Amino acid sequence: MEYIAFIHKEEDDYVAVVPDLNFISSYGDTFIDVVHYIVEASELYCEDLKTLPKASTLEILMNSKDIEIEKNATPQLINIKVEKLKRINVMMRRDIIEILPERLVEFNGNRSAYLQNLVIQDLNSHHIAIS
Repeated sequence: MEYIAFIHKEEDDYVAVVPDLNFISSYGDTFIDVVHYIVEASELYCEDLKTLPKASTLEILMNSKDIEIEKNATPQLINIKVEKLKRINVMMRRDIIEILPERLVEFNGNRSAYLQNLVIQDLNSHHIAIS
């Protein structure tokens, strides 16, 4: 499902907001980081919803009197994938966490997708079927 996030710069960070998803927000050091983080935050927000909210057009969002958009905000289309997921907490060594962003490029910055891919590869290599 595709939604529009609005991204603007605040001092040292970029901030992203998705009006159609209850104004969920995220921030990052760079524009690219915040795009990755808002996608992940949006997926987490939507995973427990019974139905996804309807996506508004850019024109509707820009012309709505009920939505305040920062003057310098850039609209960014985000594509979220919603599967029936279960949240878990994972602890890792600090040095692994610090180098992890280098590998996340392939996964659009999504740590969960990266870890899920590693588990699927391991299961496949052991011929363990998943549905």
